[in-house]
Amino acid sequence: MAEEIQDQVTAFLLLLTAGEKTEEILNQLRSMSEVVEGFIIYGEWDLILKIHVKNLPDLTEIVMKLRKNAGIKKTSTLIALTE
Repeated sequence: MAEEIQDQVTAFLLLLTAGEKTEEILNQLRSMSEVVEGFIIYGEWDLILKIHVKNLPDLTEIVMKLRKNAGIKKTSTLIALTE
Protein backbone atom coordinates (compact mmCIF):
# COMPACT_ATOMS: atom_id res chain seq x y z
CA MET A 1 0.00 0.00 0.00
CA ALA A 2 1.42 3.40 -0.97
CA GLU A 3 1.96 5.94 1.76
CA GLU A 4 -0.34 8.94 1.74
CA ILE A 5 1.40 11.93 0.19
CA GLN A 6 1.17 15.14 2.18
CA ASP A 7 -0.69 17.83 0.22
CA GLN A 8 0.91 20.72 2.04
CA VAL A 9 4.43 21.69 3.10
CA THR A 10 4.96 23.69 6.28
CA ALA A 11 8.23 25.55 6.65
CA PHE A 12 9.73 28.13 8.98
CA LEU A 13 11.87 30.83 7.43
CA LEU A 14 14.42 32.74 9.47
CA LEU A 15 15.33 36.12 8.02
CA LEU A 16 18.13 38.56 8.73
CA THR A 17 17.11 42.06 7.65
CA ALA A 18 18.57 45.52 7.29
CA GLY A 19 17.93 46.65 10.89
CA GLU A 20 15.82 49.72 10.28
CA LYS A 21 13.52 47.89 7.81
CA THR A 22 12.55 44.88 9.92
CA GLU A 23 9.03 45.98 10.83
CA GLU A 24 8.32 47.26 7.31
CA ILE A 25 9.49 43.97 5.77
CA LEU A 26 7.40 41.93 8.21
CA ASN A 27 4.27 43.92 7.32
CA GLN A 28 4.93 43.32 3.60
CA LEU A 29 5.50 39.60 4.12
CA ARG A 30 2.36 39.15 6.23
CA SER A 31 0.33 40.17 3.17
CA MET A 32 1.56 37.09 1.25
CA SER A 33 -1.07 34.33 1.15
CA GLU A 34 1.54 31.65 1.99
CA VAL A 35 2.59 33.39 5.22
CA VAL A 36 0.54 31.93 8.07
CA GLU A 37 2.38 33.76 10.88
CA GLY A 38 5.28 36.16 11.18
CA PHE A 39 7.17 37.52 14.18
CA ILE A 40 10.06 39.85 15.00
CA ILE A 41 12.42 37.86 17.21
CA TYR A 42 15.52 38.40 19.34
CA GLY A 43 18.80 36.65 18.64
CA GLU A 44 20.85 35.96 15.53
CA TRP A 45 17.80 36.35 13.26
CA ASP A 46 15.34 39.25 12.98
CA LEU A 47 12.18 37.55 11.69
CA ILE A 48 10.56 34.13 11.68
CA LEU A 49 7.79 33.21 9.25
CA LYS A 50 5.55 30.16 9.19
CA ILE A 51 4.79 29.27 5.58
CA HIS A 52 2.27 26.86 4.05
CA VAL A 53 2.73 25.87 0.39
CA LYS A 54 1.50 23.00 -1.78
CA ASN A 55 4.92 21.52 -2.55
CA LEU A 56 8.68 22.02 -2.44
CA PRO A 57 8.92 23.81 -5.80
CA ASP A 58 6.45 26.40 -4.46
CA LEU A 59 8.60 26.78 -1.33
CA THR A 60 11.68 27.27 -3.50
CA GLU A 61 9.88 29.98 -5.44
CA ILE A 62 8.97 31.84 -2.22
CA VAL A 63 12.51 31.61 -0.83
CA MET A 64 14.06 32.84 -4.08
CA LYS A 65 11.60 35.74 -4.17
CA LEU A 66 12.53 36.72 -0.60
CA ARG A 67 16.25 36.58 -1.38
CA LYS A 68 15.73 39.21 -4.09
CA ASN A 69 14.35 41.67 -1.52
CA ALA A 70 17.08 44.26 -0.86
CA GLY A 71 16.04 44.53 2.80
CA ILE A 72 16.65 40.81 3.45
CA LYS A 73 20.31 39.98 3.96
CA LYS A 74 20.16 36.25 4.74
CA THR A 75 17.63 33.41 4.99
CA SER A 76 17.46 29.95 6.52
CA THR A 77 14.65 27.51 5.73
CA LEU A 78 13.45 24.80 8.12
CA ILE A 79 10.97 22.29 6.69
CA ALA A 80 8.58 20.77 9.24
CA LEU A 81 8.24 16.98 9.19
CA THR A 82 5.03 16.96 11.23
CA GLU A 83 2.58 19.57 12.41
